[in-house]
Amino acid sequence: MKFEVRERPLDLYAMMVLSTLLVIVIVLIPNAGALRVILGLPFILFFPGYALISALYPEKPISIEADDGLSRPRDDETDDSEEEVREKKGLDGLERVALALGLSIAITPLLGLILNYTYDWDPDHLGIRLVPILVTQYGFIIITSIVAVRRRGLLPLEDRFEIVIDIEMPRDHSTADKVLTVGIVVMMLLSVGMLIYIIVVPREGEAFTEFYVLGSGGMADDYPRNFIVGEPRSIFIGVGNHEHRTMNFTIVLSIDPTAENVTVSSLNDLTLSTVNRPSLGIQVKDGSTLEIPCNFTIDQPGSYKLQLLLFRGERMYRDLHLWVRVFSENDLVSIEDPSLQFFIAGPDIGPFEMPAGLEGSGVLDLTLGLVNQGGSNVELNVTVQIGSPDQWTPLEGDPLTADLTAAEGVFFQIYLTAHSSVALPLRISVEEGTHVLVFSLNGQDWTETIQDDLVVGEG
Repeated sequence: MKFEVRERPLDLYAMMVLSTLLVIVIVLIPNAGALRVILGLPFILFFPGYALISALYPEKPISIEADDGLSRPRDDETDDSEEEVREKKGLDGLERVALALGLSIAITPLLGLILNYTYDWDPDHLGIRLVPILVTQYGFIIITSIVAVRRRGLLPLEDRFEIVIDIEMPRDHSTADKVLTVGIVVMMLLSVGMLIYIIVVPREGEAFTEFYVLGSGGMADDYPRNFIVGEPRSIFIGVGNHEHRTMNFTIVLSIDPTAENVTVSSLNDLTLSTVNRPSLGIQVKDGSTLEIPCNFTIDQPGSYKLQLLLFRGERMYRDLHLWVRVFSENDLVSIEDPSLQFFIAGPDIGPFEMPAGLEGSGVLDLTLGLVNQGGSNVELNVTVQIGSPDQWTPLEGDPLTADLTAAEGVFFQIYLTAHSSVALPLRISVEEGTHVLVFSLNGQDWTETIQDDLVVGEG
């Protein structure tokens, strides 16, 4: 049985029909994933290059007489008649397939690059999106195919590119040759079938679970770092199930690993302490992601490692943590701009209650913390003093080396970049007696102050 395509360009017609069918499937049957893959692969990786090659080379490989106007040397052994010089023109089927694959891989990205420059015209509809890519690729295939049909039709029938499929078993071949030929055809069909099966029925991927925490704005930033006791703060806890089955998890919040679990029905209005840690059971379907809002307070000052634990049964499966500092109500001062804050801390940058008195040497190591949660840089003036303003003279200095006495203070400037913080260590040296410890922060048109009494006695 012999099948020949020459008189009509059925290969080009079939390519246009399959491309149109893909467009119809994507528009009318968006959930037909397998059919989209089967039609989409040749649409991307073969059709554009084949259509372009067919438009450029509509003829089959033929020989043409060279006519370059040049005299050619003749060998002495040839006769005196003019030698007929002939050259090859056109491409055969194997060359077309190879070039079609290579050109398609080049054409598709180029069309995408052109589409990228259309994004500014209409950001909501243009650019590298499904519809613009589909329309552009489809238009390229149809236009070049029409040109190829036209050019092929202008050639004489014997010069047109032809596709010949001969499935008749040659009579002069031996039985072994015939069996081998049938075996090769069967193996090719099995290979194509296995390729289609792998594409349509992909293997099950790696099983894993996403566990993440977002800030109050639902983004991976703006996490709560500095708290006041009893002040509610909020985050979002995300759990994504890619385990290929519905999963049951338990979310636990903890600031002390030795605390006891307390089962809760939601993550709203939680109070975290060193004696209990809330736990919530959840169920997540395969392929789903839950983002659970969590509002909580911490009931006592200190520096804590806030742990967010995800349990799978009795086993801890995932864990996250945030380092937080919790202050008493008067220890963390917010400026008129709520994005600026400053606080007094101990030498380890941990919140603590300001000591009412010192014994012995009268030396106190402190840390002054400054936090800029805003999106712009700020320049601040910082003053640290002991006693009332009329009892001392400020000295411009370096807070890292300043030793303050009752007769002195220190003044310095701090430049805080956006979303940054700084911790300034201070050593306070005072004589016996009762003093007032004052920390002042000055902007262009505002001043904020933290003030505490300090009693120094004999040890």
